[in-house]
Amino acid sequence: MAARLPQVARLILFTGPNCSLCDVAKLELAKVRQSYQFDLEIVNIQDKGQEKWKKKYVYWIPTLHLDGREIAKGHCDASTMLKSMRHL
Repeated sequence: MAARLPQVARLILFTGPNCSLCDVAKLELAKVRQSYQFDLEIVNIQDKGQEKWKKKYVYWIPTLHLDGREIAKGHCDASTMLKSMRHL
């Protein structure tokens, strides 16, 4: 039987321009990266083509998804992220 490779988490951070909470979320993600490997996509909800996310999160950035599941909205801290990643 082949050994199972560890899953690399996929995170999406929904942000906007001039968002200080989004800047804090990015710093918190840097802390998490010290303990866990993950792929990160940053989506600016104001960009063209992101209308779906803008409608959903216009008042709730930053928002963080882990493997397609929303884990934080409005405030993203390292402890919340780590707790969610431990359950992968």
